[in-house]
Amino acid sequence: MHMIPAQIAASDGFAIAMLGVILLSMGMIGVLFWCMKRNAARRDPHVDSLLEELEEDERQERLPRTAPGGEKPREPWERESDWWKS
Repeated sequence: MHMIPAQIAASDGFAIAMLGVILLSMGMIGVLFWCMKRNAARRDPHVDSLLEELEEDERQERLPRTAPGGEKPREPWERESDWWKS
């Protein structure tokens, strides 16, 4: 039995190399998605509770502040109007 050597033309070699690069790229993207899915399944409940607490604090800050006595609401950095009397 005699084997005939297969010859690949330059254009065929380029097409095969391009298919290899495409398959390698798709494989890497698949591995990245798999890693993201695996890490998302292992979320820390403490981090989730801290994020919820931060969202609640931001929501409270957005609410309008009412000053006692019907005065205009003040920002936290502002002094009272009669600060110089004390």
